[in-house]
Amino acid sequence: MWTQDITRAIRPSEVSPELLQPLVTVVATLGKLGAIPGDISLGGNMGSLQARLLTFSSGVRRAMVHPDGDATLLRCALGASKEQPGAPTAITDSWQEAVTTVKDIWAELQEDAACLRDACGNVAAAKAATEATKGHLVEAVTREDKAHKGLIAATRVVPLSSEVAQVTEVVAAHDMRVAEAKEGLQAATKATEEVAVAVVASVAAKERGQHAAVAHGFLVQLVAACMGAYNYYSHVEHCLKDIKAMVGVTTGYAGPDVPKATQGDMGIPKELAEIVVVAEALWDASARLTQEHLLGTLRGIRSLLATSSVTEVTKVTQRCQEATDALPGLLPPGLC
Repeated sequence: MWTQDITRAIRPSEVSPELLQPLVTVVATLGKLGAIPGDISLGGNMGSLQARLLTFSSGVRRAMVHPDGDATLLRCALGASKEQPGAPTAITDSWQEAVTTVKDIWAELQEDAACLRDACGNVAAAKAATEATKGHLVEAVTREDKAHKGLIAATRVVPLSSEVAQVTEVVAAHDMRVAEAKEGLQAATKATEEVAVAVVASVAAKERGQHAAVAHGFLVQLVAACMGAYNYYSHVEHCLKDIKAMVGVTTGYAGPDVPKATQGDMGIPKELAEIVVVAEALWDASARLTQEHLLGTLRGIRSLLATSSVTEVTKVTQRCQEATDALPGLLPPGLC
């Protein structure tokens, strides 16, 4: 009788459409990030957020373009296990390699998203180099206006004496006052320009910080969604490892560390059949979700990131909602 419980993966009763939700959330969150106005410089050698998200979306596409396989391969191989004992192991090895590749990409994407999250957090927390305000600019303009009026007053014609010596002295004093007034006006004008530049920079820094704070919130969601996607494919990987181990117990082909089944146990155990169904269903469901819903939406997001056009935002939101609504229909009836 089959008595050994070696499975670590999820059971059929634990399979639900919610397991697929992180894949949709990744795409939906990228759409939200693409809708943030302007671009955010991340500082250092990281470049801009838009450029990094374009690279990130390419990684998402790599993770989503995976072979969907043949949903009957495992079951057919298990049915032929008596005649060809090595067939199930070869097939699970092939499937496991594909699943592990996808899982590892999601692990990398999670790390990249965390890096962007931290960078945006730093930008959001950074203070402007100069806390210049519009009030400072008003003060500078007032000083410049006063200096301008002083110049006008200094250039007024002064009455001259008939004596040459006095005329020379008065003219020299007048010229000095005019020169000082000009210098004062030039200094006031330069100060006004510097304050104006500082105000613009301060406003831009504040706006950039606000946008970075919004992006940081979305990137927190993106990290969690990438972790969810990683966990999804980890479930599939565990299923395949368990299938391989169970097949070894049933046929005696799993190596010296797995005990051979006793005589009479050569039929396929119920636990093995169930986990095969789970593995196939999860792998096929993710392939259908990405091919039928998410890859097309991801192309729209890449266009949004590249052109800063907001016309795609509504489409992305609608398509992601449609993908969420389609999740229950991607898993076989009775499995979830």
